[in-house]
Amino acid sequence: MPQAVSNIKACIFDMDGLLLDTEKIYTDVANKMLEPYNKTFPLETKIRMMGRDVKAATDILLADMGLPHTFEEWDNEAQKVKAELFPKAELMPGVDRLIRHLAKHSIPIAVATSSTKPMFLIKTGRHGDVFKLFGENITCGDDPAIKNGKPAPDIFLTAMQRLDPILEPSDCLVFEDATNGVEAAKNAGMSCIWAQDTRFMLDKSVTPVDHAATERITSLVDFVPEKYGLRPFEE
Repeated sequence: MPQAVSNIKACIFDMDGLLLDTEKIYTDVANKMLEPYNKTFPLETKIRMMGRDVKAATDILLADMGLPHTFEEWDNEAQKVKAELFPKAELMPGVDRLIRHLAKHSIPIAVATSSTKPMFLIKTGRHGDVFKLFGENITCGDDPAIKNGKPAPDIFLTAMQRLDPILEPSDCLVFEDATNGVEAAKNAGMSCIWAQDTRFMLDKSVTPVDHAATERITSLVDFVPEKYGLRPFEE
């Protein structure tokens, strides 16, 4: 893994599976949609979809499941199921403490999510007290400035520029749960914490490839701010 950078000036967060426990809901949505076809959602397919924008992820699902639907046909129905289930999303462990800590110490923070803005609002509705700490620093996958989805670096570079035009990629620490996002951070020239959710590992007995992450943890609870030049938690 690359060496930790000890002078981080800004933090950029993915959302799905990192800040919010939505990945299990995505699984529920997919299985509900696949029920009429007597199919279940394979973990291998889910892992390949994680971190991608909605069209790229849906195209993978349709191809793997051999379903003769267009993206538009599938997405129109999926949006109805998502609107029903996503408002129930909970914060992931460690999120509340970390975001409040960074905000308290005036560390610039941003969200960079592949979710569309309408879906972002649905998912975060119950957690406005945390997400308001990001202010206007929310960049979504349907933003016109984002020409290419993860693993392209567009969304992280855009989020950085909106936080502060004088920031450089080397100033930024990205938090991601998906390998596509880790690779996007690497492609942006940023350090990256890979908070890997072990629920979505194919073989827990095999040490994962680090995908050039600066550090791999399995929960934001385990993040140590002072390793990156940030103020330590006040315990």
